[in-house]
Amino acid sequence: MATARQQGGGLLLALVAISLAMVSVGALALSSAGLAAQRAAASERALAQAREALIAFAADRPIDARVGPGYLPCPDLDDDGWAESTCGSLSGHLGQAERLGRLPWKTLGLPDLRDGHGERLWYAVSTRFKGLLNCAASRACVDMSPATALGTITVRDGSGGVLHDGTLGEAASAAGGGAAAVVIAPGPALRRRDGHEQRRDCARGECDARGRCLANPPWLSSRCDPRNYLDDAPAEDNARFHDRSDARAGNADGFIQGPVELAGAPAVNDRVIAVSRPDLMARVMARIGLELAQCVRRGSQGPDGLAMPVAQCAVSADLGRVPDATLSGAPACSASADEPGWWNAWRTHVLYARAGPEGLEVVDPGGRSLGRGRRFAILVTQRAGDCAPGVVQCDADGCRRAVQPSRSRDRHDALVASP
Repeated sequence: MATARQQGGGLLLALVAISLAMVSVGALALSSAGLAAQRAAASERALAQAREALIAFAADRPIDARVGPGYLPCPDLDDDGWAESTCGSLSGHLGQAERLGRLPWKTLGLPDLRDGHGERLWYAVSTRFKGLLNCAASRACVDMSPATALGTITVRDGSGGVLHDGTLGEAASAAGGGAAAVVIAPGPALRRRDGHEQRRDCARGECDARGRCLANPPWLSSRCDPRNYLDDAPAEDNARFHDRSDARAGNADGFIQGPVELAGAPAVNDRVIAVSRPDLMARVMARIGLELAQCVRRGSQGPDGLAMPVAQCAVSADLGRVPDATLSGAPACSASADEPGWWNAWRTHVLYARAGPEGLEVVDPGGRSLGRGRRFAILVTQRAGDCAPGVVQCDADGCRRAVQPSRSRDRHDALVASP
């Protein structure tokens, strides 16, 4: 009996040990899954913050009579946090490698953003949206209007499907066209499909005491080589891309969003977020509206009140274009008729509505009042020459109502009404 009880007790202890082992394995699995989720969430937060900062940079940057809003910074190639001064030619046929580097967090006024694995973010900018030092000398460069500012970067989802098509070069297809930029959280090091082992340290003489890459060009240092951070899949290699505004067929070579697994093993752990052209243009058009409203307010002071619009729309004499004389009479107005200059590219996209004696009321698309007694409104339209039927209502006594445009992926007109 004693032997039987001993054997039973031993079996019970064995079962308890097995149960404890299973609980430990389960707890470890849950802990690993929880840690992975936390890291993924941290990466997504950093990417979202970087994306918003880039859009704000393009919309809010200082402008003058030559160069308007809409431009994004060049990447940081040597890992010092600052954008490089230039990153290729206007068409993109030169300097392709210079348009892929780290996010210039100091230039954007951001903290030192890191992904969930502690790595700095990477960044690629479309050749059409990058800022150039000599932009003011080129009519094509200063033209960032909706008809011409089209993204050139292709972005694919993890299965290879196209999310943003950089080969499209028509304004009518801009909503589904190329991205203006991408931001990438590189994640932990992997062995790339081409056999390259990702190494992220600084070899002797490659970096200074602060970690800035000293090689010329910087990507010859391991710390600044995109192949040591960005992964590749059969559909795309994130360590290189192609984007040209004059030869778009090659722009199919872009970026792929991770995670991607091949044969059960991770091939791409890069998390990629795009700065889409519609999102960027919506904010830029709002900035244009604010700029023109300021010019009209300051340029129309005097006994005669607001300037009359230039005849454009048959609906009313009080709906048309902003007169050049009003712009030239406004102090600190950057909208100038001089060539080349951003206003000449945008003028056919801007409507000026002069209110009647009762003032102008702004309503939302549902008809609810958003404000009354406005003196005038500036409407920035995606389509050049648009008289905005149904948006601005005018009669012989002036304009009396304006509908705040609703935004979609295809349309993002902006309205600014001034008291």
